[in-house]
Amino acid sequence: MNRKRMRLQVIAGMDGEGNDILRSRTISNLKFEAQDENIMTAASALGSLIVTPIRQVTRIEEVEL
Repeated sequence: MNRKRMRLQVIAGMDGEGNDILRSRTISNLKFEAQDENIMTAASALGSLIVTPIRQVTRIEEVEL
């Protein structure tokens, strides 16, 4: 089975030393045919709905051999 997901890494705050505290959110069930531009558009739309800034967007593909 072929599956595609995206992981949003968000900055949840700062620790006592001024380093970013990171959290990840994974969005599943993306269309396997979705292109990177479409994934970034979706990530930007989701980013406008959450309070914490997005630091990184990662595409995750699982392909059965």
